[in-house]
Amino acid sequence: MEKAIFFSGYGTSYCYEKNNSMKRNLELYPETLPALRFLFRRGYLLVLLTPELQEYKAFLSCLKDKTVKVQYWNGCEEDLDALIEKHFLNIQDCYFITDGYYLQEYLPLRWHTILVLTGKGVSTLDLLDPPQLEKIYDICKDIYAAAISIAIHK
Repeated sequence: MEKAIFFSGYGTSYCYEKNNSMKRNLELYPETLPALRFLFRRGYLLVLLTPELQEYKAFLSCLKDKTVKVQYWNGCEEDLDALIEKHFLNIQDCYFITDGYYLQEYLPLRWHTILVLTGKGVSTLDLLDPPQLEKIYDICKDIYAAAISIAIHK
């Protein structure tokens, strides 16, 4: 069985406007690429969770290291089942890294959820009640700290 890291674009990248234009550009947080490299080299399947295929394509274009392969999952349950079957994943051995986006939707899955404080992570943390906090596997400063946490606990 393979092991996987699911992560949302939020908390690993951000959008900004360039020169007051209406076009929004995507930029990765500085720690994102080293974290993805770290996890990829340790044999994790990397899966970006976003309902927008365009966001996935923009994310891929921001990756400077084209040897790091990132899969796409649109958030649909039937597509998750197909991904699990294709890659022989055990969801209980998988991790979900997020700043809070999709947290409520996917917290019930039996994977390990790591909250990162980049993006909206700090405000998400402030809003969680104790039962929700108990379901969080770890809280990390950013995705690189989350990658280290995964390596240490495995």
